[in-house]
Amino acid sequence: MVQIEISMLLTTLGLMSAGIGCSAATVTNSLLLAEVAQQLSLPASTWSASGTHAAKGYTSESAETSSVEGLKQDCENINLNKKLAVDFRSDVLGPGVTGFFYKCEKVSEDTNNYWFTISAADKTQIDKLCDPHTSYPIVYDQQHDTWFIDEPFGCTQRTNPTDFF
Repeated sequence: MVQIEISMLLTTLGLMSAGIGCSAATVTNSLLLAEVAQQLSLPASTWSASGTHAAKGYTSESAETSSVEGLKQDCENINLNKKLAVDFRSDVLGPGVTGFFYKCEKVSEDTNNYWFTISAADKTQIDKLCDPHTSYPIVYDQQHDTWFIDEPFGCTQRTNPTDFF
């Protein structure tokens, strides 16, 4: 039997539930989500943020030519399958950050806009994520053969571990 703390599910997956159109009560009663939380080793108490964020995609690390096809594939993949990223941008935020990307929209030839909910046990990681001055170095996405530069994350909602109690 899967044993998981309700607080973990409410805190970590509560915001994600809004992105997929279900309630926090549904999250806590879902064996699937409980299993996901256990397999990802989500912490019992988390800080979360949600909002939108843009990323530019390029064909090489020099960031000179837009990767039109890679950006298109990434958007299609997120809109069709959603994306759960463990240790999201650990190069900048450190380990233990979980990102959930559930909607993508092309905004220009070289830029996609993404809707996200991101969770971390450490408040400073969420603070850094939501800081408009945080800089993200270019990173390679092998799946879409594209180099991405993340722009600042626009956090429109933030929660702390006590928001659901």
